Amino acid sequence: MNKQIGWTEEAEVVVVGYGGAGAVAAVAAHDAGAKVLILEKQPSDSPTQTRHTPSTRMSGGGWFWPTDVDRARLYLEGMVKIANEILDAERKELLSIFAEHLASNTDWMKEIGVPIGGEESVSPMIRQEHGVHVVEGRLFMADFPELPGSECSSLIWSKASGNYRSGAALFKHLSEAVKKRDIQIMWETPAVHLVTHDGEVRGVVAIHGGKELRIKASRAVVFTCGGFEFNHWMKENYLGVVPVHFHGNPGNTGDGINMAMEVGAALWHMNKASWRVTMKFPDFPMVFATQRHETASIFVDKRGKRFTNERFKMHAFGYELTNYDCYAQCYPKVPCYWIFDEERRALAPLASYSGACNPPGGVMGDIYYIWSADNKAEIDRGWIMKANTIEELASKILADPDNSGLMSPSVLRATVKHYNEYCRKGEDLDFHKPQGWLQSLEDPPFYAVKLWPGGPNTQGGPKRNERGQILRVDNTPIPRLYSAGELGSVWGMLYQGGGNIAECIAFGRIAGANAAAEKVWK
Repeated sequence: MNKQIGWTEEAEVVVVGYGGAGAVAAVAAHDAGAKVLILEKQPSDSPTQTRHTPSTRMSGGGWFWPTDVDRARLYLEGMVKIANEILDAERKELLSIFAEHLASNTDWMKEIGVPIGGEESVSPMIRQEHGVHVVEGRLFMADFPELPGSECSSLIWSKASGNYRSGAALFKHLSEAVKKRDIQIMWETPAVHLVTHDGEVRGVVAIHGGKELRIKASRAVVFTCGGFEFNHWMKENYLGVVPVHFHGNPGNTGDGINMAMEVGAALWHMNKASWRVTMKFPDFPMVFATQRHETASIFVDKRGKRFTNERFKMHAFGYELTNYDCYAQCYPKVPCYWIFDEERRALAPLASYSGACNPPGGVMGDIYYIWSADNKAEIDRGWIMKANTIEELASKILADPDNSGLMSPSVLRATVKHYNEYCRKGEDLDFHKPQGWLQSLEDPPFYAVKLWPGGPNTQGGPKRNERGQILRVDNTPIPRLYSAGELGSVWGMLYQGGGNIAECIAFGRIAGANAAAEKVWK
C-alpha cells in the first residue's frame, strides 16, 4: 500500500491542529508509547512577532474543575435537559466519562509539568463578580447556579510565566510539555483530506510549501483543528443569525468538519456556540470582546428598547439576539447598542483583555490592538458614537446603515428615563439586573457602540463518543479517527465557563490515549 499511496511522511498518531486540545492529545499519545506528528496550518512563532494564535492561547486560560464527579454529572445532565437536548443512555455515558476526566484533569496537568496557579491567577475583573469566592486559587462560580450539582463548579488556572498570563501562560506550559517530549510539529501544513482504505482512516493529505504531502498514520488520526468561527458560509448556514463576529483563532475555518464529512461523519451541535456580544469595526480585521462593567449603561435593540439584564449569561447571551422579525425584515437585535454615559466612558476600556484587544504576553502582531484606558482614542476613530443628549444620540444611531431605520429618539429617551427610575428605586422590575449594578445614565455626554452576536467559539462539528471516536450517521465509529476540543464539542446549547479548555484537556487525554492504543495497520 505504501507504493500505491506514495507516503511522504509517517507517524503512528497524526494530530491535526496545534492548540490546547492538539497539545494534550499529542502528549497523551506520546506518553502511551506512540510516535506522534502534529500538523499545524499557521506559521510558527517568529523572534519578533507571534503568528501562531490557537484559541487556547487567546482565551481566559481557566478550566472547569468540578469538586465531585457525581455532582458534575448531575450538573452536566441538567444543562442538557433545560436546553431540550436529547439525554439518552448514550449521552449519559458520554457525560459520565466527561465528568470523570473533568475531575481528574488538574492532577493530569500537574503530572505533565504544568504548574497550577494561586490566588494571583484570578483576575480582578472576575473577583468583582457577585456570588463568587476563591479558595487556594480555585474560583467557585457556576454559570447556572439554579441547577442541581452546580455547587461543584470551580475554575483553576495555570501559573503565570514571565509576561505570559491566562491563556497565553496555559499554552506556553502545554507547548513546553510538547517540546520536552521532542514531538515533531510541521508548521504551515494544513490538512485537506483524509486517506482511507476499506473504511479505515490510514493517513492525511496535507499541503506544505505548495506541495501535496501524504502522511501515513499507522495507528490513528486525531482532529483537534477547532471550529468554524472564521468560515462565513458555515456561520450563515448553521448559526441561525447573520452576521456573527467571533474573536479567537483566525485559522478556525471548519477544516476538520469538511474532512470528516468526506468520510461519512455525522455532525452535531452545529447551531451551538459559546457566544455573547462583540464589537467589530470595518477598518480593523479582528473582533473585540466586551468588558463587563455594565454600570451606568444599558443594551437596547434597533428601536431603542431595552431587552435584557445587562449582567448577561457570559456564554449563552448570543441566543437572545437570534430572533428574526419577518415584518420589519431584519434581526431587531443585530446589531444592538450599548448605551452609556460619561461616567462609564471614564471607568474602564469597553473591550476586554482577550481576543484582538490588549493581547496577553506572547500574542502580538498587526491584527492586535491596544485599546485606550479611557476609550477616547476609539471615540476619535469613530468606533464610539458621542452626543450631548439622548435624543441626539438616537438620531446618530438612526443614521447608521446597520440600524435599518428603526431607531426612535422618543423611544430611546423613554427607555433611559424608565431605567433611571429603576436605578433610583434600587429594583429592576423588567429584567432583574442586580441592585449593585443599577446606576442611572445621567452624566452627559452620552455614547453608543454597536454590538454583534459573537464570542469565543462555535461548538459544532463531527459527533464523537465517550472514547473520542468520530461517529458515522449510523452511530458507528469511523475506524482510526478521533477528535478533541471544540471541533464537535460535547458542550451543546449551554456551557459552563472554562468548559472548552477543560474539554481540550479531557478529550485530548481520551483521544490521544485511545489513538495510541490502536493496532498498527499493515
